[in-house]
Amino acid sequence: MLLSLSHKFLFIANVKAASSSIEGALSRHAEIAIRQTQFGKHENLSVISRKFSWVRKYVPYADFFVFGVVRDPVDWLLSLYNSHSKDDFDGLPYSTKGMPFDRFLREGFEKRWQMRPQHSRFEDELDRFHVKHLADFATLDTEFPDICKCIGIEGIELRKQNVSPRILSRDDLTKADLEFIREKYAADYDLLKNRPRAL
Repeated sequence: MLLSLSHKFLFIANVKAASSSIEGALSRHAEIAIRQTQFGKHENLSVISRKFSWVRKYVPYADFFVFGVVRDPVDWLLSLYNSHSKDDFDGLPYSTKGMPFDRFLREGFEKRWQMRPQHSRFEDELDRFHVKHLADFATLDTEFPDICKCIGIEGIELRKQNVSPRILSRDDLTKADLEFIREKYAADYDLLKNRPRAL
């Protein structure tokens, strides 16, 4: 999560959607940069709105360029599964090493906070902040320079960080897996299709 009063932007860090890369590129331009999960890196917009309500004393809520990245649900879930297969997560309850994907998918949907549908991260129940642009992960390389231009920061390179290993791919998923994702993440597919675009 990045919040800049000087450049008037708020970046909402979705899970496994280039958040580390964007934070690496823009954190020095943000007065508040929370880059570790345990401290609130991935909190949703409603939580951010409650925690940082004081910013209105300096910048009206409506003046913030609020943005994030949304990802195709299948690719997003595969990235999360693959990431949690790394040795770094051995012995932790959310390790996916050796876990069948269908078990990860069906149990995780109920138990893992990281697997909550993406659209819920970008809604402010207090109606203070409004997302102005959601980049599509698939086209982020071309969208990021426009985002930077919009917030008055140009010439920033987006370097890939925290890339997930390739353990499973779409070809490894069953028809039942894909149907489960289409059903449970239907709102995310709608969001991706009708995402807010300010650029």
